[in-house]
Amino acid sequence: MEVKEQLKLKELLFIMKQMPKTFKLIFTLERALFIKLIVFSIITGILPIVSLYISQELINSLVTIQKDVSIVISIFLTYLGVSFFSELISQISEYYNGKFQLNIGYKLNYKVMKKSSNLALKDFENPEIYDKLERVTKEISYKPYQIIQAIITMTTSCVTLLSSIAFLMSWNPKVSLLLLVIPVISLFYFLKIGQQEFFIHWKRAGQERKSWYISYILTHDFSFKELKLYNLKDYLLNKYWDIKKTFIGQDTKILRKKTYLNLIYEIAVQLVGAVIIFIAIMSAFAGKIMVGNVMSYIRSVSLVQNHSQSIMTSIYSIYNSNLYMNQLYEFLELKEEKNEGHKKQIVEPIDSVVFQNVSFIYPNQGEQTLKHINVSLHKGERVAIVGPNGSGKSTFIKLLTGLYEVQQGDILINGINIKELDMDSYMNQIAALFQDFMKYEMTLKENIGFGQIDKLHQTNKMHEVLDIVKVDFLKSHSSYQFDTQLGLWFDEGRQLSGGQWQKIALARAYFREASMYILDEPSAALDPIAEKEIFDTFFSLSKDKIGIFISHRLVAAKLADRIIVMDNGEIVGIGKHEELLKTCPLYKKMDESENYMNPLEEERSKWTEVQYQG
Repeated sequence: MEVKEQLKLKELLFIMKQMPKTFKLIFTLERALFIKLIVFSIITGILPIVSLYISQELINSLVTIQKDVSIVISIFLTYLGVSFFSELISQISEYYNGKFQLNIGYKLNYKVMKKSSNLALKDFENPEIYDKLERVTKEISYKPYQIIQAIITMTTSCVTLLSSIAFLMSWNPKVSLLLLVIPVISLFYFLKIGQQEFFIHWKRAGQERKSWYISYILTHDFSFKELKLYNLKDYLLNKYWDIKKTFIGQDTKILRKKTYLNLIYEIAVQLVGAVIIFIAIMSAFAGKIMVGNVMSYIRSVSLVQNHSQSIMTSIYSIYNSNLYMNQLYEFLELKEEKNEGHKKQIVEPIDSVVFQNVSFIYPNQGEQTLKHINVSLHKGERVAIVGPNGSGKSTFIKLLTGLYEVQQGDILINGINIKELDMDSYMNQIAALFQDFMKYEMTLKENIGFGQIDKLHQTNKMHEVLDIVKVDFLKSHSSYQFDTQLGLWFDEGRQLSGGQWQKIALARAYFREASMYILDEPSAALDPIAEKEIFDTFFSLSKDKIGIFISHRLVAAKLADRIIVMDNGEIVGIGKHEELLKTCPLYKKMDESENYMNPLEEERSKWTEVQYQG
């Protein structure tokens, strides 16, 4: 949605035309509660004028009373009844309002989270979509409810306003219409400020994310050591405050405009009200109307003033919130990553993978990340992928796992084009440990069970996998406490080192019954002994399956059935270690660099290699 700083009538009409969309969304989520709130708001809007009329009759009856007080008592009791009824309606309405606010907030947040989970990886790597998600999630707890509350308040105010003006018009139609002139004129200016306010918040979404990120790293344990050691506190606090100072200046400017407009509006309304009250007093002095009528007209003017202001505020809020709602609708209408068509094939165990002339380029980048990749992978084969940083290894894995769509060329799975496969069934055959693996601040059971969610309660199998990966640090009396909270975000959590978290992530991958196992830099956070254990387990579990691992360490790659060497998005070598030393200059250079060390390191390297070879 294009957001402009200047408000035009057609843009205002377009925004207000979105209201049916909002009603449809509300009815989908909370139809019954919303109808109840509207009914109560209409009743609440009628009661003030009913109360006003009864009080007028009560005062007039006191003025004209002679001997019979029964009429006065009857009117007084009626007045009390209406007051009690009004309070009852108010309390019931408050209850439903609170319930509605809770339900609508949770349900919309659930809807946004569900939508996010159905997007593609490329959407999360797109800054424009990420900013849109930031705007939506930042205000979802109150903006949608704010527009509903504004609609309900406006309904009440409109009923009260119209009934009050009708009451005044029964006395003096021409004068009463003056009370409507100023709100109508002021409406456009209120909405113009609303447009400017939304534009400011819309434009600064990127900066909001930056300030959130600074706050995040300053308030969480993972960053504390570096912040303390390098004394980054003051720099980051100043950076955060510079961003917020800009926000404060922008918000203060809008607040000043609102204050000036409200002041002018209130003065104008008070002057018109004073004229009407003066006319009423003069009419009573001339004997044309009674004292009770004067009091009721004064109160009617006050009701019109208050509720016209309330309507203005509500329209302003509806307009401003509708701009947000349009952002929400645009996000909810984003294309989801789904299996489309009716001929999608279910994937049985993966026996072969073939890349045929596959190329890939990231959005807004001029150079291809992968260039004409041709390679095949087969069951029972363990393949190492090596190459310098930025050579395209991770992009290759993302295409292989179906996280990216193939742009050019074909990927064949068991001889079938990956585009013809049911992606859910395909991904069910893959277990992966990514370089940026997740550290779920949840229980041990969830951390492992997320590998195959439909077997979350199979703790016996989890026990086996944890033993295979040697997660001894969580073992107590020969067993694992699967309810143990991992991480320090929540109460009674247990902190883990980077290597320990990686072992948990590895156990999660091995918990899945897959036919293709993928490890992306599995030894990054591990010591040599743990590294050897990881690869021993990998080679054991991937027997008779497809096993793929990315590694910068050739000592591990040597053990693979084949080594794929990548550089600058291309495959520059395929073969075994000895063969590549002769045919691939880059691989030879990597080997020489890895073996360039002092005598002590050389002895350690030999020991490590002996460990790998058992």
